[in-house]
Amino acid sequence: MLSRSSLWQRLSGASLWPLAWALAAACTVPWLAPERWNGQLAGRWVVLGALAWSLTLPLLRGRRWIVVPLALGLAGFTFLGLARKARWEAALPSGFLAVEGRIAAPWTLQGERLRTQLELSAPEVLRGLALPLTVPAEGELPPPAPGTPVRLRAELRPVQPAPVFLAERPLWRARSDEAPRRIHLTSAQLMEATGPPAPSLLLRLQTLARRRFEALPLGPTARDLWGALALGIPPVDEAHFSVFAESGTLHILVVSGLQVTLVMAVLEALWRRLRLRGAATGSIAAGLLYSALVGFSAPVWRGLFMGIAWALGRSSGWKLPPAAGLHLALGLWLLGHPAAGAEPGFLLAWWALLGLLWGAEPLAGLVSPLLGRLALPFGRLAAPWLSTLPLLALLHGGAPWWGILANLLVLPLVAFLTPVCLALILVPIPGVTQGAATLLTWMGDRLVPALTGIAPLATGILWPWLLLTLGWLILAHRQGTLRHTRALTVGLVVLSLGLLGFHGTGRAPATLSLESVDIGQGDALLLRVPGGGATLIDTGPGPWSGRRLARVLSRRGVREPVHLVLTHAHGDHAGGWATLSRLWPLAATSVPVTAEEEDPWLPFRPPAGADPGGLLRGDAWTRGEAAFSVRWPSSAFALPDANMESVVLRVTWRDRELWLMGDALAIQERDLLDLGDPGPSPHRLLKAGHHGSRNASDPAWVAALKPEVALIPAGFHNRFEHPHPETLATFRREGLIPWITGSSQGVRISAQDGGWRIDTGEGATAFTPLRKSPTP
Repeated sequence: MLSRSSLWQRLSGASLWPLAWALAAACTVPWLAPERWNGQLAGRWVVLGALAWSLTLPLLRGRRWIVVPLALGLAGFTFLGLARKARWEAALPSGFLAVEGRIAAPWTLQGERLRTQLELSAPEVLRGLALPLTVPAEGELPPPAPGTPVRLRAELRPVQPAPVFLAERPLWRARSDEAPRRIHLTSAQLMEATGPPAPSLLLRLQTLARRRFEALPLGPTARDLWGALALGIPPVDEAHFSVFAESGTLHILVVSGLQVTLVMAVLEALWRRLRLRGAATGSIAAGLLYSALVGFSAPVWRGLFMGIAWALGRSSGWKLPPAAGLHLALGLWLLGHPAAGAEPGFLLAWWALLGLLWGAEPLAGLVSPLLGRLALPFGRLAAPWLSTLPLLALLHGGAPWWGILANLLVLPLVAFLTPVCLALILVPIPGVTQGAATLLTWMGDRLVPALTGIAPLATGILWPWLLLTLGWLILAHRQGTLRHTRALTVGLVVLSLGLLGFHGTGRAPATLSLESVDIGQGDALLLRVPGGGATLIDTGPGPWSGRRLARVLSRRGVREPVHLVLTHAHGDHAGGWATLSRLWPLAATSVPVTAEEEDPWLPFRPPAGADPGGLLRGDAWTRGEAAFSVRWPSSAFALPDANMESVVLRVTWRDRELWLMGDALAIQERDLLDLGDPGPSPHRLLKAGHHGSRNASDPAWVAALKPEVALIPAGFHNRFEHPHPETLATFRREGLIPWITGSSQGVRISAQDGGWRIDTGEGATAFTPLRKSPTP
């Protein structure tokens, strides 16, 4: 399977693989360092670390152990970089503040808000920062033009850390990108222009390209994909983002910067095909121009670095070998962005290239007896999918089934359409524009949706996935140094297929647990009982919450299809239904029976699937050792507020009882009292109704329940100011301090001997003992 060119590529970079292992060591640091760390570090630990590293310096003389000082040095440098970023971020102000700055990017529509960047000039402590700024899309006045100096008083919101058990590090990434604050305005009128627009040359170029793009006669799908491919504009319709994510082609929608690398590689190949001089120079110049048009964001910079490495290596006959070009580009990015190892785009792009450049030939060698000449093309398609499989499971909770076929069909289209769309923005040609728009619409509405399908993968036990991830780096290293790889390749393929076949590494529940997942302002509860399948109560407000729920199910070790109960037809409870149904198999879906003429679930219902079952008071079932009973609604209603029809569930397990109130209001709680609820039970947990609103958690109802633990799902700093003081006062009178989802980054409550164990997404734990005198 070796050609003269591939043999030279491998031998010329054989001595550079210690750099790859040093990068891998540095990438583990932001996963080990807690996001809430303020960066304070005792000087003696720095001295001890430097001394330990200096003791490894003699190993630089030999090739065998050179990786040790390199790995320790780069990991230490990354750690110190994270500490510096954390100290800097902790010193920045937050809350309401008068600021001045300049609109530094074109306005982009995202959902119901317009987004740009505000480059601050005052106060002094924030000078030079470019912070994300959003305003409502529908307003009385348009927002200031790009380049306009403005003055405003706004709330600087810190980026919140993710739950500790999830493979997410948003705060580290925000610190690394120097954007650890966000500004959300309720109106563009809160910005006062202090002068006329004075955009820079680069901003003028971006604004011109944006205006010409917006003038093109395009349909919604074509506009979303055209903007994403050519100008790096995120899709307005979240559904377009979702289908590309679920088909394994998300990297083309300006997430990993692959489109920059792809354009540069295509132009370099075209230049060489025409036998013109300066292929590398032309490719790099085109990459710089393209990056300037889309904006030098973090993904674009990464794509540009990798494109430059590819162009220089290819045009020089691999005098700069791939092992050096790739890992030097990644290393340069890591030096300036110490949290790069926590960025999914960085890791997925790296591991995909490891599979493509060094994993394809060993994989082709395995299947060559079956596929013959097709073995190498198959290996080049299958290896990146297999090499990124463990990362996709860890970072997203699943992998696309049709990723190989989707990339085979979509990437050639993207390689062709990206430069064409960019050229048509600058010089529109009516017939060609309509043809490109038709092709994009077909790709977005027909081709990519037909290739969606996620294999949900449980990651309840981490070590097999980490072993598989490192295995692909070992394979690339051995392939790049002309060592035997067949046994290792067989092992990686068998382990990958085994994990796929068993749906990952599950973890069965040992006790009753209820987890309120942090999905913003909304409800999403995961209930697990020994011997029974997992139950989800509500899915949160939208596609993002559906994707986070899939990651939570994966990390909690759920392998089976889940039973979904939707309490009522409000977006903050059912908005993630359609997305979740595509990411995780649903054993059954249940909703309350209503008497409304129109289907209230139509905005949230998945496009395919069986109709959900109906729930009314008296419906009961068992799941494992738990008994479920519907307590509300008592009959089919057609009420003006869907909260009044919300399902109320009672779950009984041994001597414990959970009351899950959905968004039931105080009037429904009084109706439950009239119907004879709650009845006797020794030990209760209450999930408060309507996010802790003052119109729920009636004092008489809470007094009758006498819960030992109370839980309120409410988003951090939500616009409704939930939970309300009146509700908190009601619980205090009963001797309770409720656990609030948003401020705790999620709450998980499990039944333990003698009490309830509470684990928060912040990493804190608490124990509430059972009452010695249970309710009679």
